[in-house]
Amino acid sequence: MTLDELNALIWGEFPEHAPHHRVIAAAPDALSLAVDSADLRRGPGGSVSGPDQLQLADLAGYALLKYRAGPHSSIRLRSAHLSCLYAPAPGVLTARAALLKHAKRNAEVRVDLLDQEARLAASASLLFSVR
Repeated sequence: MTLDELNALIWGEFPEHAPHHRVIAAAPDALSLAVDSADLRRGPGGSVSGPDQLQLADLAGYALLKYRAGPHSSIRLRSAHLSCLYAPAPGVLTARAALLKHAKRNAEVRVDLLDQEARLAASASLLFSVR
């Protein structure tokens, strides 16, 4: 699957993210997704809200597993843990997803959110059900 096909698949399933959220790199065990922080909701103090950071991590993990398993796979988030470390600097926010383990029906993915200055803003551990 090409990056354009993967982006079209994500935008078709989640039209609210088109065209702001864009997969910029993909491999079988890693994926990067970028979005301008101006397109995300703001929390107290003007930083990107925690729920939007978790949603970005979820989308990056989902896209990685769709890339691996194919467009007709069923992928559901089962559990998530997000550690917000710093308020991201304004600009492009990049989610870097890495596959930690892919078992028969489950996949564990770690997603790091980096701000425009390449500073780690948040880290997420996600468990998906894959069928």
